[in-house]
Amino acid sequence: MNPDFLGVREGCLEKLQPSQMERLDSSIRMYPALISGAFFLRSTSRNGSIFSYPDEQTGVKQVIAWSRIFGDHEILCAINLDQEKYAFIYVTVDEAMHPIDTSMKCLFATDLSPAELNIEVRNGKAIRLTIPPYALVIYS
Repeated sequence: MNPDFLGVREGCLEKLQPSQMERLDSSIRMYPALISGAFFLRSTSRNGSIFSYPDEQTGVKQVIAWSRIFGDHEILCAINLDQEKYAFIYVTVDEAMHPIDTSMKCLFATDLSPAELNIEVRNGKAIRLTIPPYALVIYS
């Protein structure tokens, strides 16, 4: 699946400042899994119990989340497409790759975001993201 189909480019990437684009480009060079890893759209949940995928037909797509997995390494990317509101959302991650009592660290964020997030047992395994409006976050 191509994330641009879901409005990612228009919703966030085209709004990045040149310095943010340089940082993103640097992250892509440092973590080649962002380009060459297997692509997995991730389910999300506002309440931590009911998870679903973005729905292009109904327009429900405040947050688009996906993983790129290369070998035994997962990189989680998420974009908040809302122009005004923060997104507080659980995102499913690969259950086998993330033991309980571990965390994922922020590799890139277009706005202030938590530096580290704990893995939780929800829908298999998940993390709870806080994403500013029109922001992109990348965790590993």
